[in-house]
Amino acid sequence: MYEKGFAYLLQGEHEKVIYGVLKYLHVSKRDPDYEDLVVEGQLVFAQAFCMYCESHAIVKEAEIMPYLYQKIKWRLLDILRKNTRLKQRQCSLPDSEAKLWAKEELEFDDVVAHELLDMLVSSCTEKEYKFLYLILYTNLSISETAKLLAVSRKTVYKYKKSILLKFKALYY
Repeated sequence: MYEKGFAYLLQGEHEKVIYGVLKYLHVSKRDPDYEDLVVEGQLVFAQAFCMYCESHAIVKEAEIMPYLYQKIKWRLLDILRKNTRLKQRQCSLPDSEAKLWAKEELEFDDVVAHELLDMLVSSCTEKEYKFLYLILYTNLSISETAKLLAVSRKTVYKYKKSILLKFKALYY
């Protein structure tokens, strides 16, 4: 079905467009999904080439290459976003809310840092503590943190500013 597309891909240096997209998306060869993304790029290349041929009588390389680049970029970007969302969902948070907000001893090698953090936690309000806990132990964004705390992003930024001021007061 896509034989023409794969044949065109193998002509000349057309496969470079796939590697160009991967470079643009900052996907390195060390990435575990690199080979899968290359194969997906090849499939999208063949599909997009066939779609282009259906709507155009003459294939001009100067016109088709940007078209193929864009199609590959959009598809690979969708895949990367989907993978990111899946990884974010796999973030392990405690089973209950009580465990999430329970104060527990932190394991730090540096005694000074441990004491400083204890002093900072003791000076925080309950809401500031919850924010501090989320910042220290999760990789949630500001928006996700705000949603979890049931406050606005502006309020989260206020917590952050307040904690930083308290930290500076302890540190200096």
